[in-house]
Amino acid sequence: MAVRGSWIDPRNNSLNLLRLVMAAMVLFHHVIPLTGRGEGVELTPGESVGGWAVFGFFMISGYLITGARLRSDGGRYLINRIARLFPAFFFVNVLTAFLLAPIAFSVQNGSLDGFLSTPNTPASYVIGNGWLKMVDYSVAGTLANVPYPFAWNGSLWSLYYEFTAYLLVGFFLVLPAARRSVWPMLLAFVATCALKIWNDAFVVALSGIGADVVQFGRLLPFFFGGALVFMIRERYGERFTLTWWGALLCAVGTVALVLVFPAYGGQLAAPLLTYVLLWIGARLPSPQLFQVHDFSYGVYVWGFPLTQLLCLWGWAGAPLPLFFAVLVPSTFVIAALSWFFVERPTIRWSRGKRHPFGDLRSEAR
Repeated sequence: MAVRGSWIDPRNNSLNLLRLVMAAMVLFHHVIPLTGRGEGVELTPGESVGGWAVFGFFMISGYLITGARLRSDGGRYLINRIARLFPAFFFVNVLTAFLLAPIAFSVQNGSLDGFLSTPNTPASYVIGNGWLKMVDYSVAGTLANVPYPFAWNGSLWSLYYEFTAYLLVGFFLVLPAARRSVWPMLLAFVATCALKIWNDAFVVALSGIGADVVQFGRLLPFFFGGALVFMIRERYGERFTLTWWGALLCAVGTVALVLVFPAYGGQLAAPLLTYVLLWIGARLPSPQLFQVHDFSYGVYVWGFPLTQLLCLWGWAGAPLPLFFAVLVPSTFVIAALSWFFVERPTIRWSRGKRHPFGDLRSEAR
């Protein structure tokens, strides 16, 4: 794969493919508990395969989002970020509430009588969760008899934290010093790592939002680690390039930090791991389809509810190869529909784009 100026080419890379792989990792991770086969696969102490995939999303997003913010004013940046996350989020929630949940309600109760008035009502599900903050995962008491009951879409929890990270970087890069120099972003990254390292103390001090503090400490270092790498690339691009030996050193450094500091080594290693992901994205060949189209978001948000639907129909005990043989194509089909009919048109509208698909490559998310 071509690399422009010893760095990743924004129009010829495998970042979309990497994000699709990460979305597939989340799907795989969720199938295990949703079918009643355990808690999922733990990749490092306290973090699952799915958790590390989410970290990967945050690192790539941090890198791309920082570039997007530096290229646009605050208003345009905010519109583009809303257009990237909210439409597909509403699409999955509306279809879950008014298509999938009625099917489940009818299977459980034999009819749709009372569906619209049973808490949490479908309207409440869509409106109450409307700002990306998932406050209730249930719809009208459905999914009562599956191994993981009353939860339609456990994948959506991370979007609130991702959008908050967008806002934080957007506001931070209003500062002239933060746009001109690497040091402010380095300090911001260190501050997010401190939030993770001393998380217990912050949770006590901010007990009213303790759950959010835990997740911000867990996720923000990866986002700001990606942002830091972009700023280093922006300021020292001629000296700071993507090389195989650099990727190897960063990979070794990541493993060392995780082993030495298992509670927060991954967060400390976020810039190193971002470098590795970018190196892979620059060198790994990718089919043109995935360079032009990003199906990862759709796979991420649709894998969970479709898994629950299969469990509702009695597939929870099916052999995993058979389960995946049905789930994966189904998820990819609806993810493609989400991309072509919801995500891509909204992105083009927000950017004022009237030319072909190629202009949406490596869209920041």
